[in-house]
Amino acid sequence: MFRLVHVPHLHTRHFYQRWGMCAFLFLNCVYSAQSQQIDPDLDLLIREERAFAAKATETDVPTAFLAYLDSAGMIFNGEGAVSGVARYSKVPKGGKELLKWYPIIAHVSQGGDMGFTSGPFQFFADRTQDAVGSGYFFSVWKKNAAGQFKVMLDGGVIHSGNATEAFQRDPEPQSNTAYAYISPIPKVNDSDPQPWKAEEAFSAVAGKDADKAYRQFLAEEVVVLRSDQPFGKTRSEALGTLARQPIQSYQFVRSGQGISKAGDLAYCFGKAKAVKGDKTVEGVFTRVWRRRPEGWKIVAEQVSLFR
Repeated sequence: MFRLVHVPHLHTRHFYQRWGMCAFLFLNCVYSAQSQQIDPDLDLLIREERAFAAKATETDVPTAFLAYLDSAGMIFNGEGAVSGVARYSKVPKGGKELLKWYPIIAHVSQGGDMGFTSGPFQFFADRTQDAVGSGYFFSVWKKNAAGQFKVMLDGGVIHSGNATEAFQRDPEPQSNTAYAYISPIPKVNDSDPQPWKAEEAFSAVAGKDADKAYRQFLAEEVVVLRSDQPFGKTRSEALGTLARQPIQSYQFVRSGQGISKAGDLAYCFGKAKAVKGDKTVEGVFTRVWRRRPEGWKIVAEQVSLFR
């Protein structure tokens, strides 16, 4: 979802808030007898994402975020990750702004306690007028002690073109089978139960050769988000998206991380710097790692470069 930001070039939904401010995905509809069944935790995650979006429409953005953010949940602003609850508690409620979104991708850990969602969004400075901005959100969710999914981290990327482009390109799925995306795998038992060595190795290679790093560490089923680029949902699509950005190297500095109880899914986030020609551009990143038989692989990543 898009939250609040302090700088006009932040490539997340928060950018628009300053103006006034998927495994399988579940469509919140009536199942038929022929409907494909999905994992109950994934079902729950997608219903929560859709309920989150509905609350933003029925009330306002601050109210919705305060209802669905974890108490430790983070959002991105122009300097990095900040407390979402602290930030949205300061945002006036009842404004004219409207934020619309829906998930098209979601995935949960083997234990069902952690997952992520992504899909297109539109921002309306005035809910009675046309949309003025669009892009794709990316959210990491985790179950709290009560077994409720709450947002641990929220970000995304902005598309600077047509404000309806994202919805047109990736319409809301109309059947359960459309959500079959990231395939389940058997539980992996190996000697590397933590992904952080892989994260450090990836960052080291990316610091010298970004293309080499992604070719080495991307999973076959992956979500890659970049501003003004197509939503990459496979390794080949993701590499194509990355190839369209003339970035020689990245520097990633983690400011937070988390891992599922089963140890099969983990995320990290922080600040990013990218070398483009003779320029260095700063921004933020979120990366999700999945433990596979061949080792830890990147299954989702969002990088927003804004200055």
